[in-house]
Amino acid sequence: MKECTDYAYEVGPIRPPSEAASLLLRVTRNCPWNRCKFCGVYKKTRFSVRPKEHVLKDIDSIKMWTDWLKAAEAAGAQERKGLAERFFNKLDEEQSWVYSSAAHWYRNGMKSVFLQDSDSLVIKPDDLVDILTYIRKQFPEIERITSYSRSETVARISDENMKRIADAGLNRIHIGMETGSNVVLKLVDKGTTKEKHIIAGRKVKAAGIELPVPVIPGPVSYTHL
Repeated sequence: MKECTDYAYEVGPIRPPSEAASLLLRVTRNCPWNRCKFCGVYKKTRFSVRPKEHVLKDIDSIKMWTDWLKAAEAAGAQERKGLAERFFNKLDEEQSWVYSSAAHWYRNGMKSVFLQDSDSLVIKPDDLVDILTYIRKQFPEIERITSYSRSETVARISDENMKRIADAGLNRIHIGMETGSNVVLKLVDKGTTKEKHIIAGRKVKAAGIELPVPVIPGPVSYTHL
């Protein structure tokens, strides 16, 4: 897994529909598997893990802007004008992007965070726990933190580490099941089996984490659902 040392605030390309109001926090880039025949989102891209320090810096940047928005909302007109002059005159392109992300999240109540990209649980459990803990520290009002993952990834995580991840604040994981047929899973190059789906699902539920499982209706035929 390649790590990039040059920091920049980042947002990935996709999220579940249910995360429209969430803060998008990019932990990894692209997909570690990237072979599914039904998904073209990450084709011709390389998977990499963002350094933990970069993710924490993203959190701090969002925190700075949400604090500013809270102060501006509470301020009088003259004070609000002074705050605007202090901050907006110094915005570069990257900070404008951070502000847009923070403002969107602030307007939607700051209740949920989605960890991007396709499989945040592939990183070291200690790093994920640190990131989750820091999110909860900076934004104690958050009600939900969600991530995508794969059955193969979750099945390799120990029960102890899965419980640590849950206790740190991850309370929903989307795992693309697609189908319960090993024939179809192999045909679409999903890189897992129905048996691994069961192992991963039980592991997630045992940790007390919500588990949405998307399926793709009608691949090949109903014979193999």
